[in-house]
Amino acid sequence: MTAREPLRGSCHCGRNQYIIQLPEDVSEHADIYFDSSRDSRRLHGMPLSAWLRVPLNWYQSHTLPYFEDESRATIRRVFSPTHAPHTQRAFCGFCGTPLSFWTDSPNGEAEYMSVTIGSLSGDDQRLLEYLGLLSESEDDEDDEDDEGIQEGQIVDVLDRTTRAPASSPTVIPSDSSTGVSRTYTEGTVAGIPWFEEMIEGSRLGRLMKSRRGYGVSDDQSTSLQWEVSEWTDDGPEGVQPASSSGKRKRGRDTTL
Repeated sequence: MTAREPLRGSCHCGRNQYIIQLPEDVSEHADIYFDSSRDSRRLHGMPLSAWLRVPLNWYQSHTLPYFEDESRATIRRVFSPTHAPHTQRAFCGFCGTPLSFWTDSPNGEAEYMSVTIGSLSGDDQRLLEYLGLLSESEDDEDDEDDEGIQEGQIVDVLDRTTRAPASSPTVIPSDSSTGVSRTYTEGTVAGIPWFEEMIEGSRLGRLMKSRRGYGVSDDQSTSLQWEVSEWTDDGPEGVQPASSSGKRKRGRDTTL
């Protein structure tokens, strides 16, 4: 069984690190799922969490203390709710990043480990699409149309997903009248392409479309920050009032 390059992840502060070894037939043993259960919502402080579930023997973790008085017990904390003692949720004891979830119920589930997709490195989050872990098109007709995909088209799909996000900053030369050099970023910063495709066209997808920017004068005496969030809400007949065409926010901080 040929092995691939492992997936790597860590908490925000880097004290908890892990790798996931990947065999060639990844999609037959691993999967991605989303959890909106009450426990998950309360423990992560968000309505939806995303997980990568893999066989337990693929998963290896270690801790990296930064100071001599730090121990594994203080770096890697494990929480088991009183109403679910058969579960274990690991998180960093310093930065608080949720890391993994394990349970021995139902039978056989103890042989698997779930890790938070957000704790994977950014590049490895994007790789999940190529590993065959994402659901295929829901329409059977689309599957029939895909039979004629050529190699060049596949390469194009990979290139579009791995290339740098369209949100990379753009620097605008300073305005001669104001002497302020501006930089703006369009779209989400370092997003996950396959996730953005999932929510494209949804209300959440529209919320994530925004433009942010900042500027500093040549003499460093004046700085400003701005953000434009685009929001559209189609009425009953698709007519949008002029007042709902966009939402703008601008702040200015002047330092003498």
